[in-house]
Amino acid sequence: MATLYIIEQGASVNLENERMVVSRDGQEVSALPLIKITDVVVFGNCSFSLPTLKRLLDRGVELSFLTVRGRYQGRLVGMATPHVGLRRDQYRKADDPAWALDQAQRIVNGKLRNCRALLQRFARNRSSVDPEVTSTISALSDLSERVQRTTKVSALLGVEGSATARYFRGLRALFDPAWNFQDRNRRPPTDPVNAALSLGYTLLQHHVLGAVQTVGFDPYLGYLHQPDYHRPSLALDMMEEFRPLIIDSLVLRCCSDGRLTQEDFSVGDDESPYAVRMSDEAKRRFIKAYEERVRIRLTHPEGADRGPGEVDYARCFELQARRLARAVRGGEPYQPMFSR
Repeated sequence: MATLYIIEQGASVNLENERMVVSRDGQEVSALPLIKITDVVVFGNCSFSLPTLKRLLDRGVELSFLTVRGRYQGRLVGMATPHVGLRRDQYRKADDPAWALDQAQRIVNGKLRNCRALLQRFARNRSSVDPEVTSTISALSDLSERVQRTTKVSALLGVEGSATARYFRGLRALFDPAWNFQDRNRRPPTDPVNAALSLGYTLLQHHVLGAVQTVGFDPYLGYLHQPDYHRPSLALDMMEEFRPLIIDSLVLRCCSDGRLTQEDFSVGDDESPYAVRMSDEAKRRFIKAYEERVRIRLTHPEGADRGPGEVDYARCFELQARRLARAVRGGEPYQPMFSR
């Protein structure tokens, strides 16, 4: 089963003999049997025939729509999953300040622990390490302790923001200075590394959002990320522990091994003269690398029927969402996915 990514601008998508066919200017660009498609991600301007959309929804295939640059715009899904009981429990827990704070702290601790693990892993593989990396590793340990001392989600968000800024200073030191990566910026990204990070986070959000909806949650009510119009706050909560594990490490590798080069990016477009944009060919390479990354197998505590077992990251998203569902229903507290 696979995600179908449509990057070609002006393409049209039709269903022919149970095959999804992508065409442009009357010429077939790609095709994939419908039975092999789990979801579809569309970049920019693309048209679908109405029968094709209906068939996708009938089969439970969801579509995410992004701008050409990769900014998330919206999602087309079929009927909502009938998990009313879980959603009622989800809403009740959000109204319990102590429970919501504990859950939010667990999310932040999972993220910070995995951020430290990424920096440590890449530092071990280098003959010389920038002092910024080692100092950041130490700072993240101190900030993790502060997480547990917060008494309100608003205060926790302040600690998380400080930790994230500190983490990106350490991550910056792992990139070649030629990439001109100074800090995390977005809307729009103003350097190639941030453009790649933004695209990666959008792809990750697409898959985590699907897992959250599959389990039966309302994706728009989170515990760390507060509700806001059109923002899938719970999916963003669930993403946090996976950002360094999947996207940050992937971007660092792609910028180091030649899968992405500075020539793959250009500055300025119709939306902003300062925005940095990734070429379509580079997007294809990066998406391929992302798909390879989420198919890596690792041991999850609940990967087998009766205990630990090997699963890929794509399956981890759903397993972690089910862990949260048990916590919401009154079971054991949520445990993030940690890197070893």
